[in-house]
Amino acid sequence: MKTPVMTRAATGLLLVTAIAAHAAPAFAKDGENAGFYLSAKAGAEFLNDSDFIGIQAPEAGVPGVVDGPAVVDVDFDTGFSINGAVGYDFDDGLIKYLHTRVELEAGYIEADVGGGAFNGGDQSFGGDISNFTLTAGFQTDIVWADDQKVVPYFGGSIGIAVVDANINYFPNNGVATAPTFGVFGSETGFVSRNQIGVAVKASDRFDIFAEARYTRTGDLDFERRFVAGGADGFSADVEDDIESFGIGIGLRARF
Repeated sequence: MKTPVMTRAATGLLLVTAIAAHAAPAFAKDGENAGFYLSAKAGAEFLNDSDFIGIQAPEAGVPGVVDGPAVVDVDFDTGFSINGAVGYDFDDGLIKYLHTRVELEAGYIEADVGGGAFNGGDQSFGGDISNFTLTAGFQTDIVWADDQKVVPYFGGSIGIAVVDANINYFPNNGVATAPTFGVFGSETGFVSRNQIGVAVKASDRFDIFAEARYTRTGDLDFERRFVAGGADGFSADVEDDIESFGIGIGLRARF
């Protein structure tokens, strides 16, 4: 767990929350959409390939080359995401046609490993990776008419993510049939997110929305470990960012 990352993310969350709290009295008005809301969304997640890179430093009894490269290339199958948020709609903004919302959101992404290679070799890969996020951010609705039923929007957020890696592999040499090495660990990092979408007003209280979003979690370090035959030995520290593009649909309810 990285204290500087936690500090930066927590500071960002507090800043966004503080701005929202002080902005509410200034911007809120008695419009039909002003006030708090809840939202939920589910969708498909497409993770970018990852290159977990490090230097081998195998402990006693672990195969490897001291100071040799440790490059674990991993690609992922299509995953899924679920998200829930509480927000406040000011139903107004500093600029005409741009209406401000603020949100606190919890999300979860998971994807299976589709394949990979260690140092360019020929291996069979398996396992999965997951990403739990807690973010705060602003959303901006593009509104040009009082009776508008279709509302485009865009926004961004920052926060904290906890990424769990369970990536394993073995050489395709006809001998090994169970994982011999893997990339493992649970890491906390700084997450940023950008999204665009469109909402349809189904009623005075409910909106249905579709959204596309990009998520990036950085400052992630994991361990490459030797796990053949029940062993559990350290091989190398490896690191990379986790990036994904997602699409989904959701429901927003005002109260």
